[in-house]
Amino acid sequence: DRIMADSLSTARDLAALYPESASRTRVIYPGHAALPDPLDPVLLETLGIDRPYVLFVGTLEPRKNLARLVEAYASLDSVIRDEFLLVIVGGKGWGGVDAKTLASDSGVSGQVRIMGYVDDAELATLYAHARCLAMPSLYEGFGLPLVEAMAQGVPVLTSNRSSLPEVAGEAGHLVDPLDVSAIRAGLERLLKDDVYHARLAGKARETAEHFSWRQAAKETWAVFEEAVEERRQRRGR
Repeated sequence: DRIMADSLSTARDLAALYPESASRTRVIYPGHAALPDPLDPVLLETLGIDRPYVLFVGTLEPRKNLARLVEAYASLDSVIRDEFLLVIVGGKGWGGVDAKTLASDSGVSGQVRIMGYVDDAELATLYAHARCLAMPSLYEGFGLPLVEAMAQGVPVLTSNRSSLPEVAGEAGHLVDPLDVSAIRAGLERLLKDDVYHARLAGKARETAEHFSWRQAAKETWAVFEEAVEERRQRRGR
């Protein structure tokens, strides 16, 4: 009767595969769960994070594009890398992506911290103190880490494709995820241009507020009502 998609991008992809679905598809953005309050920043030191950092959050699988992110980070001037770590958070997924090997092969093992899976309190703390979130995915149906980071006032570097531009909004620096030099330039700007960083950070919480489970619930209920009413009308004929 009705199809609910979690982004305009997903709805477009669905319509490309099944054109007959377009008229029945409604876009309902997910919300984001409220993470616990961030812990004392001293936690970061116990995790080996002793300076500002770029944060990556995601399951380690090919579509997350971690290999190009690490390559872009490694291509930054050594002075920048000495000032800003790359912190990688996420459990292993499919495809054999190994963060430790990527860092080693790129020669930046000493400037990369690999956290694996972390609990919600640790995740909230890592978001809250990050200079920026870097999520240059090749594809996302939505992109929840963007919203989680923005809810902490953190700007994001992300891809100019799939759902990511519509989620990041004005808090995002968009890059071609296949272009390592574009990812590198985006990182450099967010790390070194304080005025630009502040401008994106100033939009972060406002952007995150667009994605609430209360709103998603209201819109989902409305879709159910719409579908039921259509069935009533068909039976009435």
